[in-house]
Amino acid sequence: MDILKLQCKLITPMFMYGADGRTPELRSSEFKGMMRWWWRAIKAENDIDKLRKEEAEIFGGSGEGEGRSKVKIIVMSELEVGDTIDYQPLPHHNRNNCPIDKAKQCKKAFISKAVRVDKEIIIKFLIPSDKIERLIYLTFILGGFGKRSRRGFGSLEIIEPSTSITIEKITKFLNCVNNSYEIVEPQDLNGLKVIRNKNTKILKNSYPWIQEIIISKKDFNDHNSILRVIGKVSHKYNDPSLGCANPRMASPVYVSTIKVNDKLKPIITLLNSSFPKEYPKLDLKRHRQFIRELVI
Repeated sequence: MDILKLQCKLITPMFMYGADGRTPELRSSEFKGMMRWWWRAIKAENDIDKLRKEEAEIFGGSGEGEGRSKVKIIVMSELEVGDTIDYQPLPHHNRNNCPIDKAKQCKKAFISKAVRVDKEIIIKFLIPSDKIERLIYLTFILGGFGKRSRRGFGSLEIIEPSTSITIEKITKFLNCVNNSYEIVEPQDLNGLKVIRNKNTKILKNSYPWIQEIIISKKDFNDHNSILRVIGKVSHKYNDPSLGCANPRMASPVYVSTIKVNDKLKPIITLLNSSFPKEYPKLDLKRHRQFIRELVI
């Protein structure tokens, strides 16, 4: 087993909670769960039985012949006084626009406890291979942790060991896990380079595997401004194609936050989506418009 120790810093507030669902807490199960989720998304496997078998070999399982996880995670940091703040999960909402007689209800609805930006977190991973080390980096680059992570929250910058975030580096890491990714230039994104799964046309399974990854051209100076823009664009293109509460379906467009040259940028992952029969009427053009406005 190899040891990988990451020193990280939050670049957007994180809504990660303990068993009561309200008290902020740093949970190793959350980090392992996201590693497992991104592993499935990156693998983009047609053979689900094969996918489950390989997943159980790495992360463990409760089925016959499946043992313990080969990946162990120890969160070495704890939350201290001053590490949590009140923050709006919907930062584009302005409570002052609420009707006067609804102000208290609005305040209650749009404020939650979050782990603050700049909180440093040290995490130790015991891992079986270099492939899993690349997966860890991809998990931190492509996604966030805790609630609202698909809309830019809970994003961590890896401080040590430092690694540059470029489209070439991400592609290299992806191909270490699954050699199916290439860099292309779609016509609708004005020459912006995109990482695309080469097997999109032959993949038939309905689970959320990665189709495209796009690093935005846009820069932001602070977390408030980037989260507000992500929220506003989400509201502008509000459509069941970007997720739904009833029936519950997570957005197939995953927007996270990365830091490049001291600026914050959205990084967007377009996932395969399969909408159930009872799903509301949707417009698939809306999520492409959503992506386009965030990246160019």
